[in-house]
Amino acid sequence: MTAALPFLAAVFAVRAALGALFQAPGASGPVLLPTFGLDWTAFGTLVGLFWLPGLVLVYPLGLAARRMGDRAGVLIGIALLVAGALVCAAAGGAAVLFGGRIVMGVGTVLVILLLTKMMQDRFQGADLFPAMAVYVLGWPIGIAAAQAALPALALRLGWQFPFLVAALGGALAFAALAAASRPVPRAPAPPAGSGRLPAREVRLMCLAGGCWACVNGTYMVLVTFAPPLLVEGGLSVAEAGFATSLMSWVNVLAVPAGALLARRPAALRPMVVVCITAAAALAAALPFAEARWGAAILAAHGLLYALPITVFAALPAMAVPPERRAQGLGVYFIFFYAGCTGFPPLAGWFADRFGGATAPVLLAAALLLVALALFALFWRNVAR
Repeated sequence: MTAALPFLAAVFAVRAALGALFQAPGASGPVLLPTFGLDWTAFGTLVGLFWLPGLVLVYPLGLAARRMGDRAGVLIGIALLVAGALVCAAAGGAAVLFGGRIVMGVGTVLVILLLTKMMQDRFQGADLFPAMAVYVLGWPIGIAAAQAALPALALRLGWQFPFLVAALGGALAFAALAAASRPVPRAPAPPAGSGRLPAREVRLMCLAGGCWACVNGTYMVLVTFAPPLLVEGGLSVAEAGFATSLMSWVNVLAVPAGALLARRPAALRPMVVVCITAAAALAAALPFAEARWGAAILAAHGLLYALPITVFAALPAMAVPPERRAQGLGVYFIFFYAGCTGFPPLAGWFADRFGGATAPVLLAAALLLVALALFALFWRNVAR
């Protein structure tokens, strides 16, 4: 692991930049909406375009990964993310703004698919969990930092500023990964018929992808709907934002701690079951607790949620061997992108249908229980 530290630092930088690029519209939202005359539906669409191309492109790109090369594909993806952010920052109308976000979405597919493959090809056995902790941790840290620093600067310096800062972060991440990784010989083509995923591996990747989609869906729904829920309970906007941000900041402690626990086979499954069940219970309790307890509940939820996160992130490596991993990840990430695209609008529909943010928060709790059930099915199938 020591020899891989420069590479892991570069991976962290890429994932943190990805979080900041994702969050750029949210950070500039108070200025962006009136500038372009966007309503909340259009704004939500702008945010969702970061994921939408993945529904169409992730599987074909998984098939093409052998020819493209993992390192080259990730660097191309980062370049597209930076280019898309610069297009957004230069936009004089909504059409260009949306077009730049689509370019960012295409880059996101390449980065997430092929960087995941690079990690799971390079790190094996017990080393996989701490390595995936670095991979996972960059994302919430990038989002939390953007949430904390960029909105106030957007008010002072203009809506373009978060996009420009995120583009700069992406450029620095590009340079870091280019320096810390080297091209590797491409694997020879597999014998005829051996590159096709067997039915068992397709089933495992569907279960793993559904589990990962639900886990991420919980985070996205809570980040979106916990603040208005707490404001409904009497907190100020600033207090509600601070309480919600604790879900992300506790990842700094919880993700590495969970990765160390996951290295002990006897602790892995009990940790997942206990932590996810407790995290779901805390999320379900949030709408019924006094708002002054919101920060403590969300911090505890985030801690328990994050402890087993590297286990969920490592499931594809347990399901498919390296020679078929790119194709397998193409199946896996279809579920991820479907969840990222679909769960936030579903939560919004719940809010409209039932009035207020309680129903979306309960949906987030339910998604964790679904993730736990899918994890149990995955583990049972792997054991056979």
